[in-house]
Amino acid sequence: MKYGAVVLLVAGVLFVVAANWSGGVPESVRAAGTRYAVSVLPADPVEVWVTSGTADTVTVAAAMPVMGHALPPVGTVQADPGRFVAEERLFAMDGVWELSITVAGAQGRETISVNTVISR
Repeated sequence: MKYGAVVLLVAGVLFVVAANWSGGVPESVRAAGTRYAVSVLPADPVEVWVTSGTADTVTVAAAMPVMGHALPPVGTVQADPGRFVAEERLFAMDGVWELSITVAGAQGRETISVNTVISR
């Protein structure tokens, strides 16, 4: 567990440096489960593109394990086919966040986790 925290910290520092170098614009994070694949833009509000599979609903939950913070899941609104935007802001502070994206649709229900660093 100790080494995992160090890896997350190093990844966070590299992300912050890259984000500040590129003007602070967050970059999307891609992840896949067995039923769906997503591309997540970790902005406020969070945007989720379902890039594989057909989604009817998407929810997003955010946790900051290092700080012991966890937020309840937030619903999304389908802005375009396959593109869902969170109904509420998620990030209370800068740092390393774990997002749990729950996708439900024709292929069933699946939760996909991604890690990201928020730096405003």
